[in-house]
Amino acid sequence: MQIQHATRAVREVCALRHLSINTEKTYTHWLGRYGSFLKDPKLKNLTSERKIEAFLTRLALSGVAASTQNQAFNAVLFFYREVLRQELGPVDSLRAKRPATIRQCPTPNEVSQLLATVSDIYHYPTRLIVHLLYGCGLRVSEPLNLRIKDVDLRESRLYVYQAKGNKG
Repeated sequence: MQIQHATRAVREVCALRHLSINTEKTYTHWLGRYGSFLKDPKLKNLTSERKIEAFLTRLALSGVAASTQNQAFNAVLFFYREVLRQELGPVDSLRAKRPATIRQCPTPNEVSQLLATVSDIYHYPTRLIVHLLYGCGLRVSEPLNLRIKDVDLRESRLYVYQAKGNKG
């Protein structure tokens, strides 16, 4: 299959599945990179799984981040599974390592000090917003869209509309 036909097919399947335009762009980008990679004559006799392994290994050796390599893998996997309707066996490639991240959590004393030092700015309820962020586990944009009717004091409920991913 030529890369132009493959790209068109990926766009059609993305549209049918109502995937975002950014996902479509990303998948077609990685499909183009994968298609360029497959032009190497040494890869001609390899199975699809081995071609994907070689592609991902080359990405890892070039120093890309683990998330970039995973993005490329998911795009190629989408192409094989959803466009070509071809199930793949295990793909054992060299994978980029994710850096270890140590999460920092403030102590209860530090949280108390932080909440005590926040003050309202120009009659804007900054203290209330910070307390909602901390106490309810809200994202930064969520308390900014709250209205009075979203607060139910009798039931001790806070209704957050249009939360991340429109999940509730």
